[in-house]
Amino acid sequence: MRRRNPRRAYDEKGREIAPPTVGDCRARGETTAAATCHGCHHHVVFSTDRFPDWLPFPDMALRLRCSACGSRDVSVMMDIQAHYARLNA
Repeated sequence: MRRRNPRRAYDEKGREIAPPTVGDCRARGETTAAATCHGCHHHVVFSTDRFPDWLPFPDMALRLRCSACGSRDVSVMMDIQAHYARLNA
């Protein structure tokens, strides 16, 4: 049996659900993302401009390093503040 990828979601039958890509997020108007370091809890909002459209959104974390402590143990999520600002505009 194949090991599950922790950066992916799975349906009730165990099939992988394709994650949104950076391009999908840009199409919805999301041009920033938030990253959090699990080592020192440093949090930063960054532009997704440097990432290709085809890259799965969760996989951006694999290309990041914490600017405070240098750790590669980083997670990414959508920039919630920008999301709510767009909703309330």
